[in-house]
Amino acid sequence: MKRRLSVLTLLSLGLAAQAGALSLNGTVQGEVTPDTRLGGWAVTPFGQPVQELVSAPVTGGRFSLALPDAAPPVRAQVPVDDRLSWPGLIDLTRVSAPAQAAELKFYLYRDTNGSGSHDEGEPLREVRLNVGRGGVFVVWASAATTVTGSRDYQAALERGWNALVVDVRNTVRVQPYTPQTTVQIDLGR
Repeated sequence: MKRRLSVLTLLSLGLAAQAGALSLNGTVQGEVTPDTRLGGWAVTPFGQPVQELVSAPVTGGRFSLALPDAAPPVRAQVPVDDRLSWPGLIDLTRVSAPAQAAELKFYLYRDTNGSGSHDEGEPLREVRLNVGRGGVFVVWASAATTVTGSRDYQAALERGWNALVVDVRNTVRVQPYTPQTTVQIDLGR
């Protein structure tokens, strides 16, 4: 009986861990080559890429990018305070609990050597992931916290990676990204 219970517990924990993984699923509007990949990069507070944490192929104009499980590199982490430069956050007014954060930005590149990840000499093209009129913002937090700012900005972050849709108009609407939502990357011409 004890063994059966422990096996069921392990299976439940495994399923819960799988359910916690979040993927960004979407399409690329525009021309891409068969060797194109979409990479998620931890960036500095100034937006410079530090390290590719995840990537996925763009096949037939579609992609499915699973968010990473691991924390970002320390040099990409910053305190959650009034120095943040996040989409839609104009004036930070309150942080509910101290935390470190790191942003994940997205880049397309040609994986010319077929390695399945970015290599030196493969130029990066930063892209915006859109959901309707909003943009996808992916951020890692070291602790659960709520960030509040002017124009009704409120982002509730869980510990770990968070995917949010930020819609900036007269007010700022921040909502959790849901896996059923399709993301779109528009490359223009």
